[in-house]
Amino acid sequence: MYERILVPMDGSKNAHAALIEATKLAKELGSKLFIVSVASDQTYAHYGAEFGSEIVTHFKDAASKFLESAVEEVEAQGVPVETSFRVGLPKPTIAKTLPAELHTSLTVIGRSGVHGFGRAIMGSTTSYVVHNSDTSVLVVD
Repeated sequence: MYERILVPMDGSKNAHAALIEATKLAKELGSKLFIVSVASDQTYAHYGAEFGSEIVTHFKDAASKFLESAVEEVEAQGVPVETSFRVGLPKPTIAKTLPAELHTSLTVIGRSGVHGFGRAIMGSTTSYVVHNSDTSVLVVD
């Protein structure tokens, strides 16, 4: 049961809370964690300026720091772990693509940090994953 657990991370407090809970669960069950950060490959527009590949490079640099920290934290608990950085659409990548590719049976994800107008425009990745995942989902508050 839950031998392979997916933990999407974006560097937020909510994602870190999910990592802590996933690590406890993995230790108890003898599972392996797959910690993944997904950066959108869409062009970003902000105040009339467009950003493309340079922002993905920034995301990758930031992700490598918090993924490295996550590995240290998980390995200190004796839990096997793999990490990766992906570029794509985060919602379907987390809900469908990664569980299929990594053969995970549970996704542990932090509650959404998006509020108000941002949620109306972008929607919540957590909500999308809960409603569309091909695996069980545990949302950590």
